Parts: sequence; structure tokens; C-alpha cells
Amino acid sequence: MKKYVFPVVIGLIIVCIIAGFYLLDETKAKSINDSSPSSPTAYIEGDQVKVSFKLDGRIEELHVDVGDFVEKGQVIGILQNEELEAKVAQAQASVQLSEAKINEASGALSTAEAKKDQGIEAVNATRDSIDKQIEQAKAAVKLAEANLEVVKNSVRPEQVKQAESQMNVALEAQNTAEKNLKRYEQLYEEGLISLAELEKANLNYQDAKTKYEVAKEQYEMASQGPTEEQIKAAEAQVEQANAALQTAISAKKQIAVQQKDVEAANGGVKQAQGAVSSAQAGKSQAEAALKEANTYLSYTQLIAPADGIITTKSATIGELVSAGFPVFTLEQTNKRWSNFYFPESNIVKMKTGDHVILKLVATGEELEGKIVSIAPAADFAVQKATQNIDDLDIRSFKVKVEYPSLPDYIKTGMTVQWVSHEGEK
Repeated sequence: MKKYVFPVVIGLIIVCIIAGFYLLDETKAKSINDSSPSSPTAYIEGDQVKVSFKLDGRIEELHVDVGDFVEKGQVIGILQNEELEAKVAQAQASVQLSEAKINEASGALSTAEAKKDQGIEAVNATRDSIDKQIEQAKAAVKLAEANLEVVKNSVRPEQVKQAESQMNVALEAQNTAEKNLKRYEQLYEEGLISLAELEKANLNYQDAKTKYEVAKEQYEMASQGPTEEQIKAAEAQVEQANAALQTAISAKKQIAVQQKDVEAANGGVKQAQGAVSSAQAGKSQAEAALKEANTYLSYTQLIAPADGIITTKSATIGELVSAGFPVFTLEQTNKRWSNFYFPESNIVKMKTGDHVILKLVATGEELEGKIVSIAPAADFAVQKATQNIDDLDIRSFKVKVEYPSLPDYIKTGMTVQWVSHEGEK
């Protein structure tokens, strides 16, 4: 009897196994063909940022603690910075010193340029003056030489006759000018002419009188013949005129001296320009050093990189920390999301931009979200294929949902459940 029981049990087990595979296959087929969305759960997530100093140093101040809300750009910690502050002050002093040097060099440049301009003006003025002196000296030489010839040849009758004629003409002109002067004096006393017209008549008379006296003297000299003294005097005038001409020509050397002064002044200008350029370069270097010092000083401040909540604190005041050590962990609150995983049969009706309704498990409150991404490739298989014919893997795709805004009391890590999305409507 017992020898028949064992084969029967074995047969029942085999039948059960076959029936199980059949039921599993039916369930899987139903799951694949079922188009109703599932209701998976996920967690509310947010970016976490490690907040650290950019420099090594000892912490002097910490302004926040775990659970505090901070805003982007807020100073939440400070390192000891006396040495860096001293460097900033030193760099500022260097900038001020370089500015003073620039002002000093600019003043010296202005002085040198003014001196150069004055030298150029002096050269031009001297050149014009000497040229005029030379022309006048040449004219004086010609006049003295002509006078000497007149003196030497004054015994000729034609010269005496010419001198007499010139004297008579000058005398007649003097008499006429004298009569006009007397007539103008009477007219002036009667108030018929102005003082200016009277003075003009007087000048004409004086000029005519002078010309007459000169002509008379020349006539007397021509009549009497030249004396030895007159000839010597005329020769002395020629020598004096020639000496004046040579003096004027020699004075041109003064222009060369003044030109050297101009060249020296030009050298001073270039030297001053170099000093200005050097001072400006020094200022640029000082400003660069100041900028660098201020940059390093700013690194002693720990700045919140985004709005969020402090979740961890890893250092205390007085502690020595290295650059990059995470003093705080900041959880950003400006953007939070959840990652859901759906079988491939459920994502065909989903697309980026769809609005979804989720439920906060802790309170039952419904939340609004938006699909921002659907994974282009499957993450894993939620069900592996069996050995049955036509059996397939069921793969899972990640769907990321962002929340436009969440109340403060909803914390990161809370559980949410998928309710629906607009593609299901």
C-alpha cells in the first residue's frame, strides 16, 4: 500500500506546481493588459548642499543652528580674520600712496611741460628779435656808408646846388606848416576845431622844422666842404654800424644755448612722463593687491548658497577647520520633488508637463505637482520573465514630480501617494 502512496503524492505536487505557474501567468497577463494606473508611494526630496569655508581657519562666529531657515547670500559664519584685515589695510595704504605719487609725478610733468613751452617761446622771441636787429644793423651800415660818401664828396657844385634846393623846399614846407599851425590855433580858440586837429598841425610843423634844419645843415656842409673831423665822424659811424651788425650776428649763438635749454626741458618732460607711468603702474598693482586681499577677506565669511533649512551642523565656534570642510548641511526649500516608479504599461499615457494630484500620507491632504521628467530608459524590472513561452520582463521607469510650492509644515522625507494625473482624464 505504501509503495503506491508516494507516487500519488509526487503526482499531486507536480499538478500543484503546474497549476501555480498557470495562475501566475494569468495574473501577469492581467497586469500587463490592465490600463488603470497604480498608486505608488514616494518621499518628498530636496537638494542638500554642503556649506563650507574657502579658507583654512578658526571659526570665530556661527550665526545659525540646526532647524534655522536661511536666505541665499546670508552670512552664517565667520573665520578669524585679523591677519587678512591687516593685509587689506596695508593694500589700501599702498593704493593711497600710489595715488599721491601719481599726483606728485603729474605736478612735476606739468612743471616740466611749462618749462619746455617757455623755452620754445624764448627761442622764437629771441630769433625774431635778433633777425630784426640784424636787418636794422645792415640798414644802419648802409646809411653810415652813404653818409660817409656824402661827406667825402660834398665839395662838388652839383651836390651844393642839390643841397640848397632841398633846403629851400624844406624851408617853404616849414613856413607853410607854421602858417597852418597859427591858423589852427586861431580856429581852436574860436572852438571850430578839436584839440586833436590842433596837435596834428603842431606835429606837422615840428616835422617840417626838423627836416629844414637837417637840410640846412647838409647845405652848409656841402658849401663849406668836409672837415677832417666830419670825415672821421662819418667813418666812426660806419665802424659803429658794422660793430653793431657783428654783435647782432653773434647774438644768434644765444639761440643755440636756448635750444639746448629746450632740449633739456624736453628730457625733463619725458622723465616726468615716465614717473607718471611708473606711478600709474604702481597704483594698478596696489589695486590688484587690494582686490586680492578683499577677495581672501570675503572668503572668511560663510555664505548661504540658497534659501533653505539647516539640517546638520558639523563644527563649533573656536574649532579649526580646513577649506572645504562641511560646517553646515543646507536643505534647499525653493524646489522639492518626489521620484515615482511605474511599470512600463503605466507610463505610456504620461508626458512631461502633466499636472498630477498626490496625497500626503500623514494628513491625507492633496498636493499638486507637475511631471518634469520621465526616465528615457528603465531603471529595473519589477517582474522577471519565467520560463513560460511569451513571458516578458515588466520594467520600471522613474517619473520625477516637482512641487510648485509646499507649506512649511511639510517636511522633506514625508511620504506621498500617487492619486491621478491629467493624462488619465
